[in-house]
Amino acid sequence: MNNDNRDTSTIPHNLASLIRGLYGRVARQLKVDPSYVSRVARGERQSEEIEAFLGRELERIMSLMKTSRNGANHNGASRNGGSRAKAKSKTKARSLVRK
Repeated sequence: MNNDNRDTSTIPHNLASLIRGLYGRVARQLKVDPSYVSRVARGERQSEEIEAFLGRELERIMSLMKTSRNGANHNGASRNGGSRAKAKSKTKARSLVRK
C-alpha cells in the first residue's frame, strides 16, 4: 500500500473536546433526542433541519480551530483564562514595583 497521499497534518489536541457533545448541543437547540441526531448524522434517518444544524455547528468548530491555535489563546494559555500566565505576569509586575 502506498502512503504517499496520507494526510500528514496534525490533529489539534482539543478537537475531540470541541466535537464531544456535538449531538447533544444540536439536540438541545432543536428539542430532540441526541440519539435521533446521531441517527441522522449516520444516515439512518433524514432531517434537513438537523443536517443544517450539524453543518453549522461543525463550521463553528472549524472556525474556532482556524482562528485560535488549537483552540487555545494565542499566548498558549488555556481557554479558561490562562491563570498560570496571569499569575506569572502579576509576580513579575510585583517584583518590578519592589525594586
